[in-house]
Amino acid sequence: MVLGKKYMDGSKSETQMEEFKKMIEEWFLLNGVLNIGDSIPWIGFLDLHGYVKRMKALCKKLDQFLEQVLDEHNAKREGVKDFVPKDTVDVLLQLADDPNLDVKLSRNGVKAF
Repeated sequence: MVLGKKYMDGSKSETQMEEFKKMIEEWFLLNGVLNIGDSIPWIGFLDLHGYVKRMKALCKKLDQFLEQVLDEHNAKREGVKDFVPKDTVDVLLQLADDPNLDVKLSRNGVKAF
């Protein structure tokens, strides 16, 4: 809903849907695991279960996905003179382009939201 598209309904290719589904499942799994390095900080660098490595890999995949989403929304906005935002990403990108804001919103800020 926030991104303006359904990524699980067949509107994308089968491989993209499966990859997105795997990313979401991995994200939920990694949010719920007990990492020994969090409980015993002096052995955290060992990454005994490999969770930190998996988190970093997932971070890269999600960043690529969100970059693609932002690029699609920017391309959609580019040719239109009086563009009306249709979803949250459009609103955030419009705010990021606003030069009158006291606090500037960067591309990373838009992805974080």
